Amino acid sequence: MTNLHQPTSAAERRSPAQRRGTARWFIWVLACLMALLLGVVHGSTAIPLGAVLTALIHPGRGIVAVIVWQIRLPRIVAAALVGGALASAGATMQALLQNPLADPYIVGASAGAGLGAVVVETVLPGTLLMAPAAFFGALFSVFLSWTLSRGRGRSAMLTLLLAGYALSVMFSAISTFLMFAREQSLSAIFAWEMGGIHGMTWTTVAVTGVIMLLGLTLLVPERRHMNALLMGEDVALSVGVPVRRSQGILLLSASLLTAAAVYAGGLIGFVGLVVPHVMRRLVGAEHERLLPMTFLAGATFLMLADTLAENLPPLGLLPVGVITAFLGGPYFLYLLADRGRGNRPN
Repeated sequence: MTNLHQPTSAAERRSPAQRRGTARWFIWVLACLMALLLGVVHGSTAIPLGAVLTALIHPGRGIVAVIVWQIRLPRIVAAALVGGALASAGATMQALLQNPLADPYIVGASAGAGLGAVVVETVLPGTLLMAPAAFFGALFSVFLSWTLSRGRGRSAMLTLLLAGYALSVMFSAISTFLMFAREQSLSAIFAWEMGGIHGMTWTTVAVTGVIMLLGLTLLVPERRHMNALLMGEDVALSVGVPVRRSQGILLLSASLLTAAAVYAGGLIGFVGLVVPHVMRRLVGAEHERLLPMTFLAGATFLMLADTLAENLPPLGLLPVGVITAFLGGPYFLYLLADRGRGNRPN
């Protein structure tokens, strides 16, 4: 006799947790697509949604198609890549440094990547070495912050924050000096320091995407090891994680992701801090689930922030880093205060 209560389809056989996971994927993919569409519709001049959809389907017809495909779409896709890269780099650094307050901006990686890019652009302008130089600058900064903070017990967090702050100030000062030496305008220097996704081309988007994919290719196989590393090296060793190898791979991955973000957007702060924290509270701390959700959330967050920065009526065009600083700065202070009361942020 057939069991009337036996599941009759694959959907019915899935557990509630699996169904919730599928729903989360659908929600965040939809949110990402909606943010992208919103960014294309809104700019210095709003374009009706119908005209945007027509231009997306017929890319070679009319001035609207040129605006959509050559100006707005490269900018908003670049914002998605930068946001996803920064959020993923933040989650990676928090596992690597075993510190919930780590992110590319705070530990000096963004400033290091920026310095590498500016040095190459000063010495060898117009070459294709800007992205590799950004990678090595970020790698040096993360490695130095990690070396200074590890093995210091309870003082590790303070050492990390101080080292990151010192590196950021020094590297940013050197970058600013070099840009002045090249007779860059104050507005260009300000835009670089605060981060801005303007004047994007498909070539820049492609280079950013390639660097980011290299970082993610290194990161994805390490996602299970990150769960153990976040609990400490002793715990990771006890469950068979090759700690030194994993730490090296995570260091390279975080540096590549940061380099991709800085190459396209300059120094954008707090995305790598805020987004992983919020997503960890929403989906849990398992990196198999956290990393892809964090990437999508970071992409959505920065697309929305960039659209807002492009459309503030009284002020005109703003660097997107101003928006992320307004949102991320208070959250960072909240996390510091929360730890000061003896609580550990999730």
